[in-house]
Amino acid sequence: MGEGDKLMNFAVSDELKKGVVFEYEYDFGTTTTLKLAVVGERKGKSKRISVLARNKPVEYKCGSCGAKATLVCAQCTFDIDKVVFCNKCAKKHECGEEAMLKIVNSPRTGMCGYEGERF
Repeated sequence: MGEGDKLMNFAVSDELKKGVVFEYEYDFGTTTTLKLAVVGERKGKSKRISVLARNKPVEYKCGSCGAKATLVCAQCTFDIDKVVFCNKCAKKHECGEEAMLKIVNSPRTGMCGYEGERF
Protein backbone atom coordinates (compact mmCIF):
# COMPACT_ATOMS: atom_id res chain seq x y z
CA MET A 1 0.00 0.00 0.00
CA GLY A 2 1.50 3.33 -1.03
CA GLU A 3 1.58 6.65 0.79
CA GLY A 4 -1.86 8.26 0.75
CA ASP A 5 -3.65 5.18 -0.62
CA LYS A 6 -7.06 4.47 0.83
CA LEU A 7 -7.41 1.12 2.55
CA MET A 8 -10.78 0.62 0.89
CA ASN A 9 -8.90 -0.09 -2.34
CA PHE A 10 -7.29 -3.21 -0.84
CA ALA A 11 -8.36 -6.43 0.86
CA VAL A 12 -8.08 -5.89 4.63
CA SER A 13 -6.54 -9.33 5.09
CA ASP A 14 -3.71 -8.39 2.70
CA GLU A 15 -2.88 -5.09 4.38
CA LEU A 16 -3.46 -5.32 8.13
CA LYS A 17 -0.49 -7.21 9.51
CA LYS A 18 1.35 -6.88 12.82
CA GLY A 19 3.32 -3.62 12.91
CA VAL A 20 1.16 -1.72 10.40
CA VAL A 21 0.15 1.78 11.53
CA PHE A 22 -2.65 3.51 9.65
CA GLU A 23 -5.27 6.23 9.91
CA TYR A 24 -9.02 5.78 9.71
CA GLU A 25 -11.52 8.61 9.22
CA TYR A 26 -15.19 8.51 10.01
CA ASP A 27 -17.81 11.20 10.13
CA PHE A 28 -20.93 11.70 12.22
CA GLY A 29 -21.28 15.41 11.49
CA THR A 30 -17.64 16.08 12.31
CA THR A 31 -14.77 13.99 11.01
CA THR A 32 -12.78 12.01 13.54
CA THR A 33 -9.37 10.76 12.42
CA LEU A 34 -7.98 7.80 14.33
CA LYS A 35 -4.39 6.60 14.25
CA LEU A 36 -4.44 2.82 14.62
CA ALA A 37 -1.73 0.19 15.01
CA VAL A 38 -1.92 -3.56 14.51
CA VAL A 39 -0.22 -4.98 17.60
CA GLY A 40 -0.90 -8.66 17.05
CA GLU A 41 -2.61 -11.32 15.02
CA ARG A 42 -4.66 -14.33 15.95
CA LYS A 43 -4.97 -17.36 13.70
CA GLY A 44 -8.18 -19.33 13.77
CA LYS A 45 -10.44 -21.58 11.75
CA SER A 46 -12.95 -18.85 10.93
CA LYS A 47 -12.55 -16.77 7.79
CA ARG A 48 -14.39 -13.92 9.51
CA ILE A 49 -12.39 -10.90 10.54
CA SER A 50 -12.70 -9.70 14.10
CA VAL A 51 -11.33 -6.35 15.14
CA LEU A 52 -10.44 -5.82 18.75
CA ALA A 53 -9.63 -2.31 19.81
CA ARG A 54 -8.93 -0.36 22.94
CA ASN A 55 -8.58 3.38 23.40
CA LYS A 56 -5.79 4.55 25.64
CA PRO A 57 -7.67 6.83 28.05
CA VAL A 58 -6.59 10.46 27.83
CA GLU A 59 -6.14 12.24 31.16
CA TYR A 60 -7.31 15.80 30.54
CA LYS A 61 -6.43 18.66 32.87
CA CYS A 62 -8.92 21.45 33.56
CA GLY A 63 -8.24 24.35 31.19
CA SER A 64 -8.87 26.79 34.05
CA CYS A 65 -7.23 25.37 37.18
CA GLY A 66 -5.24 22.31 36.10
CA ALA A 67 -7.20 19.77 38.19
CA LYS A 68 -8.41 16.52 36.60
CA ALA A 69 -11.03 17.40 33.98
CA THR A 70 -14.35 15.54 33.99
CA LEU A 71 -16.44 17.68 31.62
CA VAL A 72 -16.10 19.18 28.14
CA CYS A 73 -18.03 22.08 26.66
CA ALA A 74 -19.92 20.77 23.61
CA GLN A 75 -20.17 24.30 22.16
CA CYS A 76 -16.46 25.14 22.36
CA THR A 77 -14.77 22.05 20.91
CA PHE A 78 -12.27 23.95 18.74
CA ASP A 79 -9.34 23.24 21.12
CA ILE A 80 -10.18 20.44 23.55
CA ASP A 81 -7.34 21.27 25.97
CA LYS A 82 -8.91 24.69 26.58
CA VAL A 83 -12.56 23.57 26.86
CA VAL A 84 -12.28 20.75 29.40
CA PHE A 85 -13.10 21.51 33.01
CA CYS A 86 -13.27 20.09 36.50
CA ASN A 87 -16.76 20.15 38.05
CA LYS A 88 -16.05 23.39 39.94
CA CYS A 89 -14.74 25.38 36.95
CA ALA A 90 -17.48 24.06 34.64
CA LYS A 91 -20.03 25.97 36.74
CA LYS A 92 -18.23 29.25 35.90
CA HIS A 93 -17.86 28.62 32.14
CA GLU A 94 -19.67 31.17 29.94
CA CYS A 95 -21.66 28.55 27.97
CA GLY A 96 -23.32 27.27 31.15
CA GLU A 97 -23.64 23.87 32.74
CA GLU A 98 -26.20 22.75 30.13
CA ALA A 99 -23.42 22.78 27.49
CA MET A 100 -21.24 20.36 29.46
CA LEU A 101 -20.78 16.69 28.55
CA LYS A 102 -18.96 14.05 30.56
CA ILE A 103 -15.50 13.16 29.29
CA VAL A 104 -15.62 9.57 28.05
CA ASN A 105 -12.93 7.23 26.75
CA SER A 106 -13.56 8.01 23.10
CA PRO A 107 -11.94 10.13 20.39
CA ARG A 108 -15.45 11.59 19.87
CA THR A 109 -15.50 13.20 23.34
CA GLY A 110 -17.20 16.59 23.05
CA MET A 111 -18.09 16.24 19.36
CA CYS A 112 -21.69 16.50 18.16
CA GLY A 113 -23.05 15.91 21.65
CA TYR A 114 -21.37 12.48 21.94
CA GLU A 115 -21.79 11.08 25.45
CA GLY A 116 -20.43 7.56 25.00
CA GLU A 117 -22.13 4.22 24.58
CA ARG A 118 -24.97 3.25 26.84
CA PHE A 119 -25.11 -0.49 27.54
